[in-house]
Amino acid sequence: MKVRPGLVRGAVLTIAGFCLFVVCAYIFFPTRRINAAIDQVLSTQGLSLTPTAHKTILPGLAWDDALLSSQQGPLLHFDHVAVRPLLLKLLVGRLVLASTANLGAGQIVIEQRLTGLQTLQVSADKLELSQFPLFKTILGARFGGSLWSEGLVTRGPKGWSGELKLEIRQLGFSGIRMGAFSLPDADNLTSKGMVRVTDGRVRLESLTLQGEGVYMRLSGDIPQGVNAESAPLDMVLEIMPKPEFLEKQKLVFLLMAKFMASPGVYRVPIKGTLLKPEIL
Repeated sequence: MKVRPGLVRGAVLTIAGFCLFVVCAYIFFPTRRINAAIDQVLSTQGLSLTPTAHKTILPGLAWDDALLSSQQGPLLHFDHVAVRPLLLKLLVGRLVLASTANLGAGQIVIEQRLTGLQTLQVSADKLELSQFPLFKTILGARFGGSLWSEGLVTRGPKGWSGELKLEIRQLGFSGIRMGAFSLPDADNLTSKGMVRVTDGRVRLESLTLQGEGVYMRLSGDIPQGVNAESAPLDMVLEIMPKPEFLEKQKLVFLLMAKFMASPGVYRVPIKGTLLKPEIL
């Protein structure tokens, strides 16, 4: 089949014009307005992000030594965060934003398709929990372990739906306190779980924590949306200790006696909010 020169020339001019528009919008759109918009959204949730974003060589924004904080203190820290459109996708009429966050040898990658069938794809690997300040800020606790995750959610008529797999290698924690109660310390746990999204509702189906002398299972709904940090938390932690594990931390379990559902099984309700969880 013979391709008409005028058609080819028109396609080339269209692509060139589109690329020129993207470059001009990137060059002349002031970063301060973007930072002001980000600050306004975060401030309504009692959060702040420092330092401010800067433009990258290719169209995009980046933060170096990024720190997300709440009024209680620091929550998340990354060595480098970047957000940019995928230019090759733009050339075929798809708007896809790629976000990356690096912390040491670990990385989170998020690709969000904004045109056509909207999707959100997430992957994370080698993220060391000990480098996240939120555990100390929110729970006053020490956490360790390496996080791996991957998942895909799709936007439908009723909202987002999909699932996110979680795995934490060599999980360990100590000093967890929620309200008037403390949780038992544990080390070298194997942890796997699944976050399921159904019509916009996010639920931790089951995060299992298994190690020598103890088995735990955490599940419940996860608040989402612009007011997620202040929305009510409704989760349950089941703890099934073996006699030797219980004996080593008998004071902790003695104080949690009212949560014993059956011999050797504790069902601990976790209420409060994401930034202030409590055992009631």
